[in-house]
Amino acid sequence: MSRFRRLADGGWRLALLLLLLPIASRQAPAAIVDRIAALVDRQVITVSEVSQMAEIRFFPRKAGQSDDDSRHDILESLIAQALRFRDVERFGAEDIPKDSIEARFLDIQKRFPAAGDFAAAMQRAELSPDEVRALVKRQLQVEAYIQERFAPMIFVSTDEIEAYYRGDWSQQRRQRGLSIPPLAEVTEEIRTLLKSNRLQSEIDRWTTQLRARANVDIYSWR
Repeated sequence: MSRFRRLADGGWRLALLLLLLPIASRQAPAAIVDRIAALVDRQVITVSEVSQMAEIRFFPRKAGQSDDDSRHDILESLIAQALRFRDVERFGAEDIPKDSIEARFLDIQKRFPAAGDFAAAMQRAELSPDEVRALVKRQLQVEAYIQERFAPMIFVSTDEIEAYYRGDWSQQRRQRGLSIPPLAEVTEEIRTLLKSNRLQSEIDRWTTQLRARANVDIYSWR
């Protein structure tokens, strides 16, 4: 990208930041201004969106992860989802059955000790249950697109299953003090694992390509 292009991009981004300052603040100095966490081309992701996702535990948190690292991961997930959904919309997002949305909604709820804790978290995040379901629907539409586009292309051969069984799979079980059942008993388990790993690699490659074609600027996640 040329120096002129970088300056031009910086100019409109600065203008956008200034436009987000509420004019009403001149009459109400105490007004709170939301901060920009990231720009994905011209799509704004705010710090409050990161806070909302953290509050309702929309994305699973890694064990032992600090609050700061967790919020950064949430922002990266929101950026990835924004990029992926734009690609999904180009081909037409699938409608998602209500029971699938409800099942994922309940999965999120189970990240809390009790249903009441989840309801309280939604209230603190200023999100209604229907708004959370709308977020879930978008996430499931991306997942449906991934299954349709990438999953059919993934093939795991018998030789790959046997090699993984005799190598990493058996070694990991020995390290954990677990028995090693015959290959015939775990063939489908290993096939599913290898397919899942390969699918995730395809998703990561796709997301990297989408990001390379976009202008993504990160400002803050706190």
